[in-house]
Amino acid sequence: MSQSFLHTTQSPPLCNNTDSLLISYDPEFSSLFASNASLLLIYEDPQARPIADEMGIWVWDHHQVWTASSSVNGTSYVSILDLSSGTVGRLVSSNGIDVLNPNGGGYHDGKVFVAGDGNATVPPCIYAIDPTTLAVEIVVDSYFGLRLNGPNDLTWAARGNKSWLFFTDDPLSSVYNGGEAPSLPDATWRLDPVERTLLPVIDRTDVLVPNGIRANKDGTKLYVTDTPSDPLVYGTGMHQASSGQIQFVGTASSAIYVFDLDEEGFPSNKRLFGIPERGIADGLHLDDVGRVWSAEADGIVVRNPSGKVLGMVSSLAVLQGELALLASPTLQNFALAGDLLVILAYDKIWGIKLSRAIVSKMT
Repeated sequence: MSQSFLHTTQSPPLCNNTDSLLISYDPEFSSLFASNASLLLIYEDPQARPIADEMGIWVWDHHQVWTASSSVNGTSYVSILDLSSGTVGRLVSSNGIDVLNPNGGGYHDGKVFVAGDGNATVPPCIYAIDPTTLAVEIVVDSYFGLRLNGPNDLTWAARGNKSWLFFTDDPLSSVYNGGEAPSLPDATWRLDPVERTLLPVIDRTDVLVPNGIRANKDGTKLYVTDTPSDPLVYGTGMHQASSGQIQFVGTASSAIYVFDLDEEGFPSNKRLFGIPERGIADGLHLDDVGRVWSAEADGIVVRNPSGKVLGMVSSLAVLQGELALLASPTLQNFALAGDLLVILAYDKIWGIKLSRAIVSKMT
């Protein structure tokens, strides 16, 4: 599509402030932000390195936000933002297990869980990291010995005294392993840490190239995004090496789907929840009342639990023309850190003050 939410040709337009930082379509969106909310520069990398691109994990009890860098020379790494001091440091494992090419992640039960794409010699993994000791352990590294395609993002869902780790797996890791064809079909997986079982629970007929994933607070809904095939859209898309060429195959458009989760942690009743107007819904986060926040080409879009677009934080205002040479300037991820929206913008990290804490500390 050539038009966007920000540049609609509708007459009259849905809103009259398309050059603003906050584009509101509903009073509920405006109520989420502090009065006179503005961009606050939290950190700028002195060497202009793209240290903040993906992940956006709020580690609430350490007052930190963990991010993944954009790939630099074929690798990416974890950076840790200290919200108290505004400083950023690179994760260094204390026990010699490196987190290779991290992408998405989440915080659960005192551990930071990270999806990593591995490399040519180390398979893609799900890692668990102690934020105090920085000790790293590998939670998942294969399915009965078959190499995972590339864990992209993950979330924990809890029902009563049970909890499950869900993660999306797409062929992104072929970028890092020489273009080797995937061993497994794309799927969304569920790990039961008590039964120690790993099961594919959403197959590619429902979500062809799964990307972002989040569960709601009470563990009754699971949201999964699908990635389109367009190589100009941010996000890798499903691809494979063929005769020296990268061929993109996948869905015709991106989408956010929602599934019901039963008491045993199995998803069902797939429904279309939203379609990004441009780009993909990459970073995906939920607040405590079930609003879905997604990073898209136009910006960070907020939808209510019924899928209504309430408004967005404009990527044009945040990026301020810095990526004008790119086909689709986009924000890939962010973090909801209590009463602060933390925006990952490559070599900069921005904050926007919210009117109140919209996520609890039990993440």
